[in-house]
Amino acid sequence: MNLRDRPVRVTRKAAVPPLVSLLLAVVVLTATASAHSQTLKAPSECIGVATGAPWSYKGSKGNTYTVLGVSGASCAIGLKYMPKWTRDRASFDLKPVPAGWHCTAIGDYSGLAKLGQCTTSKGGILEWIPKQKK
Repeated sequence: MNLRDRPVRVTRKAAVPPLVSLLLAVVVLTATASAHSQTLKAPSECIGVATGAPWSYKGSKGNTYTVLGVSGASCAIGLKYMPKWTRDRASFDLKPVPAGWHCTAIGDYSGLAKLGQCTTSKGGILEWIPKQKK
């Protein structure tokens, strides 16, 4: 019988060495973690309108404010607290604020906060200004 005619039996399966499997798993997990963290760091923006303390500026009057949140600052939280902040007579360190937030404001002759900004411990920024009619 010729060796070429003889059937070949493979009894041992080729196995992937454990080190190669481990390295492949690390690469996949690292790539997944990097993609996930980049998704979380993507800038976000929200805009809303809320009613607060009355304001006047160069003949315009109103009590509505535009609220802008960027880099993860929640407009929902800002819209909840902003009416209280517009009635605060302090210009620095407004109270109450959500945990991890720091808020300051600028007032007018009445001393009420007319526009302001908050920063969050995670880098978010929330601002509010009087909404002027067009």
